Amino acid sequence: MFKFVISIIKWCFAFIFTPHSKKRVQEGNIMLISEKGNDARDNGFHFFKYIKANHPEIKAYYIITPDSVDRHRLDEYGDSVVDYLSYRSCKLFWQAKYLVSTHLRAGHTPMPYALSSWLNRTLNIYKGKIVANIKHGITKDYLPRMLYSKTRYNLLVCGASPEAQYFQSALGYPADVAQYTGFCRFDNLLEFQTKRQILVMPTYRKYIQESDLADSLFVKTYCSLLANSTLAEMLDKNDVNLIFYPHHKFQPFVDQFRHQYSPRIIIADQAHYDVQQLLKESALLVTDYSSVFFDFAYMRKPMVFFHFDYDEYRKKHFQTGYFEYKDSFGPVVCEEKHLLEAVNAYVVNDFRMEKQYVDKIDYYFPMRDKHNCDRVFDALMSC
Repeated sequence: MFKFVISIIKWCFAFIFTPHSKKRVQEGNIMLISEKGNDARDNGFHFFKYIKANHPEIKAYYIITPDSVDRHRLDEYGDSVVDYLSYRSCKLFWQAKYLVSTHLRAGHTPMPYALSSWLNRTLNIYKGKIVANIKHGITKDYLPRMLYSKTRYNLLVCGASPEAQYFQSALGYPADVAQYTGFCRFDNLLEFQTKRQILVMPTYRKYIQESDLADSLFVKTYCSLLANSTLAEMLDKNDVNLIFYPHHKFQPFVDQFRHQYSPRIIIADQAHYDVQQLLKESALLVTDYSSVFFDFAYMRKPMVFFHFDYDEYRKKHFQTGYFEYKDSFGPVVCEEKHLLEAVNAYVVNDFRMEKQYVDKIDYYFPMRDKHNCDRVFDALMSC
């Protein structure tokens, strides 16, 4: 709380001592780019690298915490990297014309989303600025908070064609705001070398408290799966390794999943493993409801959906949006036994994806190329 108050004070002082800020916004090309504020491995990072390499006329700055495990990725950019919540980052906020982030709780302000939205409505803090959400993941479920973002963003990047249609038709976003451009990180997905490796990557459940995590159905289910002797035999017999990577919000509790498993099974933590690299090198994805499967689909690689708690997840986490798993990119199973059968079928078939799933991927990604950053930049400059 103390740190938050100090950052708000910095932000206010930066406004007072940044003269002619309105004029600078109108005439300048300062762009602040961030993700959550403590990371650099998503669309924000890829877009920042693209701007630096292709558009020197833009004064782009990346906002990140000094102690981030991703900070080293930005070493080559020197003064263009700014400490999150520093006075300099607050000053740049008032000078910037472009505010670009992957999350509603953007790294370029010290405030929660609700507070920054209220300040914008009352004090018009984004006046003269172009505010863009270049997204963390493809929206597939119904998210009520997205209903209230229509007036905040000048640009909302969509990673898939049906996603843009959903924002426009169901949520009422203007066509020039919710645009299908593809995600910036997709530019890096089409060149990869696949290993004989299975990636298991479940999403989090906001209704599971830390104190209840060890005894939750979620932890017990995945620990059971990883300890399954049939899985161990399958991996050994087919010379396949398995990486288990929990969602970033469960990463602080990754030790809950560390038990005595097959030596072919690795429990991966965020500090030592990069999600995109894991996706690129893995031959098969096992997930539940994580939108990361869209990245895997973009590479046209097979996946299996494990829905052991579907009813509870829908009731307590996210309601259904436009996306239907049963008619998407891979088989849907609800029991561990059936999951192992589906995984084994892909392993013995050399990880080949069926045509019906490839066709669905082509429907979702009619633009499957390396020009996503180009399109995002063009859309941003047209705002």
